[in-house]
Amino acid sequence: MPASLSSAVAQLVLVRPMKPVPPNIAASAPEGTQWFGGAVDRSRLSLRVAGPGVDREAISALLGHPPDPEAKHWALHAPESSDGNLDSQVEWILSRLTQDLAIWRDLTQRFKVDLFCGLFLERPNRGVSLRPDTLGQIAARGILLGFDIYAPDHTKA
Repeated sequence: MPASLSSAVAQLVLVRPMKPVPPNIAASAPEGTQWFGGAVDRSRLSLRVAGPGVDREAISALLGHPPDPEAKHWALHAPESSDGNLDSQVEWILSRLTQDLAIWRDLTQRFKVDLFCGLFLERPNRGVSLRPDTLGQIAARGILLGFDIYAPDHTKA
C-alpha cells in the first residue's frame, strides 16, 4: 500500500472508534486477548462505467439516473454502510437504475462496468457475504464485482 494511502487509512481508523467486544465476552477473556472475527466494520460501494468513449449523459439516459458529479467517468456511490451490508448497498444502486437487461448487456459489452467495494476492517479476520438473489442481480447484468480490503496495520505501535 502506498505510504500516503496507508497514512490516510490509518487516520480513518484512528478517527473512528472500534466497535467494542460485548462486555460479557470481554470480561471472560485473559489479559492481552486479541479479538478476531465478525462482520466487516463498514463498506463503500460504487457502480462504475469506464472506458474509451464513455459519454456520461448517454450512459445516464440509458441507466435512467445521473452519475455522481465528482466522478470523471460514470459512477454512482451508495451511502456508506456502517455494518458492511453489501446487499443493501447493491439494492440501493440497482433500484435506481434501469431493469432492462438488454441495456446492461450492451453497456457491459462496450465498457468496463463494475461494482467496486471498499471493505474496511477494524480488526483482522472479518467476513462479508452476499445473498444469492443479490449475486443473481449482479450476474444477470454482467457486472464485474471487485473488492479492496483495508485492514488495520498492527505492525506499527
